[in-house]
Amino acid sequence: MTWKTTGHNNNKKYFENVVKQGVLSHAYLFSGPEGIGKKMFAYDIFRLVNQREPESDPDFKLLTPRLEEEETKIYIEDIRKLKSCLSLKPYAGPYKFVVINDADRLVPEAANAFLKMLEEPSLFTVIILISSKPKLILPTVLSRCEKVQFLPLNERGIDKATAKAVDEFMNVARQGITERMQYAEKLFAGKGYQGLVIGLIHTLRARENPNHKVLKNLLKLNSLLSQPQFNHRLALENFLINL
Repeated sequence: MTWKTTGHNNNKKYFENVVKQGVLSHAYLFSGPEGIGKKMFAYDIFRLVNQREPESDPDFKLLTPRLEEEETKIYIEDIRKLKSCLSLKPYAGPYKFVVINDADRLVPEAANAFLKMLEEPSLFTVIILISSKPKLILPTVLSRCEKVQFLPLNERGIDKATAKAVDEFMNVARQGITERMQYAEKLFAGKGYQGLVIGLIHTLRARENPNHKVLKNLLKLNSLLSQPQFNHRLALENFLINL
């Protein structure tokens, strides 16, 4: 399998060995700064284990705050729906995957309900919690997850293809609105836009005097792109317009 996540080579080797040996844990916590590829890595684990794409797959469930409804929390109703989903056996298998993005946004009632699921794990389910603020997660939930730390990358940690895409972005950013919209269309058609966004975040963070406004907007864009219900093309266009 070709990893779509940039960097994090030690974590990649670890999971390749875990999958090869058949010793996957039932629950993981992926922690580290925002925008460094934790969610993309979780998608890659699904690809590695189930040998197919997670998008629209019946054995893959992404749970995240409903930002399209202006919600910033994950509620007990979301966990109840998740429990119902996990009560079924994998459709194609071998595993069902649940990825909870921004797991620190579980309200207390939701966290307690989720804890009961962790206490009675299914043999055929892998749960991945993702958070940049793990200290806000219920300690009893954390205690039942294997911790995987994701560290920030520097510019040297970015592969050549991503580095080339970052250079192209930097050039387009200095051009007019027409060129930026054409570039947004090209990005959307190419399907690799989230990898570029993460590469841009890595690049800016590694610089001595990063543009904090652009970095903040990139983090927001990355959050929007992590949710399939959003119009990704519109999100890319709005970001480029407001550079």
